[in-house]
Amino acid sequence: MNKFRVFQNVKRKRTASGFSIKNLGTVLLLLMLLPYIITFLFGNLWKEEEVVSLMINEQLKESRFTIINKTAFGDERIPLEVYVADKLARTMDETFEEEALKAQAVLIRTNLINEFNTEIYIEDNDYGKRTVTDQYRAATAETKGMYLTYKGNPVHAAYCKVSNGATRTAADFLKEENYPYLSSVLCSRDFLSGEYASAMPYGLIEFEKLWEGVSGVAEEEVKAYDAETNNQKKENQLQGFEIIRDGVGYVTYIRHNEKWVTGEQLRYQLNLPSASFQIEEKEKEIVFTVKGVGHGLGMSQFGANEMAKEGNTYIDILEYFFKDTSITKN
Repeated sequence: MNKFRVFQNVKRKRTASGFSIKNLGTVLLLLMLLPYIITFLFGNLWKEEEVVSLMINEQLKESRFTIINKTAFGDERIPLEVYVADKLARTMDETFEEEALKAQAVLIRTNLINEFNTEIYIEDNDYGKRTVTDQYRAATAETKGMYLTYKGNPVHAAYCKVSNGATRTAADFLKEENYPYLSSVLCSRDFLSGEYASAMPYGLIEFEKLWEGVSGVAEEEVKAYDAETNNQKKENQLQGFEIIRDGVGYVTYIRHNEKWVTGEQLRYQLNLPSASFQIEEKEKEIVFTVKGVGHGLGMSQFGANEMAKEGNTYIDILEYFFKDTSITKN
């Protein structure tokens, strides 16, 4: 009798410490329910993000301005803010600070706004070819309707990728005094950009052929600029060349083989990153050492991003690069 009871106790203990069919069923049930548990725990968060994204998209579609994009397939009607977000995606890296993205969105919108016509005609074959992420849409939505004005009128909202350390004045670049808000400002951290400096070598024969393809400018134009501008720098940097620079080092005019061309003309012909360059001859090559990317006028995008990193808002950034301007909302 006692032996039988001991056997019963041992059998019960072994059964209790083993893995029964009931345990297996419980695990299978938990695995089946796992997706529902995750949805219950995190679904609200995902739904909230989706709702915010949808709200932003709808907000961008609401605008009294319409872009009419002329294409080979006919006119494409695009809400202004939708187009601004798309253009923002094509002109600034999404890893840039939010305030820098906002500043760029305001500039893009400013260059499009026509207060006298709600339909704005453009030709942009690149529209819709880049993914417009939430960062771009949010920056556009948070500045919706805002554009930059000077004495009540939209400004010439110029921007470049990286300056050579300072931006240019309108008088130096555009040869006009009608843009007093486009004055030179320091961009002391632009040298940190990986694209700040570059070297472009050309064989002597290759360079001469490229030079021949550049349209010359009248010497009278060069003399007039030389006489009217006080901050230009003249130099004979290399035998056979004469260079005139503006106050921050960009080449305004350059002479070679008795022909004058503008720095921007030569920049495009040689595919140089900017017109802020030095020239030297090395082993039967002419080497252009270049600083900055772009024309150097208006807002430096890299400089704007550095300002944003230091806690400046998009309003601070725009006020720095565009003097005596105001932000207006349509």
